[in-house]
Amino acid sequence: MDVDSLPFSSKQFLRLLDSQGISGTWEWHFASDQHVWSSGLFRILGLDPQTTRPSYDLLIGLVHPEDRGRMASGSGLIGAMSQEKQTIRVIRPGGSNRVLSLRSEIHLAPDGRPLGITGSVLDVTERENLRRALAAERRRRRALFDRTRTLTFSNDPDYAYTFTEEAYELTGLSPEETADDAFLAIVTEEREHWRAVSLAAHQVGQVYTMKPVLYIAGGKRERFEIFTVPIVDGRGQVVDWSNLARPLGTRGSPPVGMLLKGLEQAIAGRHLRAARALLDWSMSDLARAAGLSLSTVKRMEEHPDGTAQQSRHKAVETLRRFGIRFSVMDDGLIAVGHR
Repeated sequence: MDVDSLPFSSKQFLRLLDSQGISGTWEWHFASDQHVWSSGLFRILGLDPQTTRPSYDLLIGLVHPEDRGRMASGSGLIGAMSQEKQTIRVIRPGGSNRVLSLRSEIHLAPDGRPLGITGSVLDVTERENLRRALAAERRRRRALFDRTRTLTFSNDPDYAYTFTEEAYELTGLSPEETADDAFLAIVTEEREHWRAVSLAAHQVGQVYTMKPVLYIAGGKRERFEIFTVPIVDGRGQVVDWSNLARPLGTRGSPPVGMLLKGLEQAIAGRHLRAARALLDWSMSDLARAAGLSLSTVKRMEEHPDGTAQQSRHKAVETLRRFGIRFSVMDDGLIAVGHR
């Protein structure tokens, strides 16, 4: 949804959005200089409607200084028929930032005199945060590929693969070609073997590795190693698979994102106990180092599937920080070592 669609939404839907603090509206009646804000706008701006007197100047004052120059003044609004949609940042009284999409429209009398203005506001903070996060991930992925020719891709439980532009650049294949056969980059004489390995691991939902020779753009061949981990939901059902491919023998960066999540989900209580033994730690030692309760550590070692993802991440990250390495072996087993 965008701010442009708000005027065309049903009143019931607008009231729902307003009540959730997702959208808001404002009005300015020029003759009486009366300003009316919806409850949703007060929520978005972090203001108390009981103690705040709404005004356009107040709204402008909350806009981030770097964006304020793009906002029309009060007199500028009166002289315009409408304002183009724009995205700006506001700083709430408490100091937090929100990203808003704005649109306003002037209302005229039959003789052309401006009577007032109405505006629509949509909080797009989460959308903008997601956009920035995706852009950062694309930059990170590209830098990793340029440095080590390491790339990531994914596939769903139905075996439909989603490859990145780096994968197509590496192999010289097109999306249309890989749509017909996701294993087309593997040399013909190895393709069915590695397909069978992959299918067998998918059927039981386990971590696995492959070391196929790939066709490389330009007519070359090269052996790669591919690490694949399942991503499971709270019920233990596989919802996605995360893959990392790199030239055999390459030392890459630590796993991040969905690959890291999948690897951490695959770490069982026995792996945590082995890691503690290598460090000569008790459960209490791990709890203190990771900032977790002793009961949480006990649950992780006894019933890891029921442990919150954030707690598991803190425990694994702490162990890594103290020199523990969790490595995926050729047979899909996870080895625990200490460097």
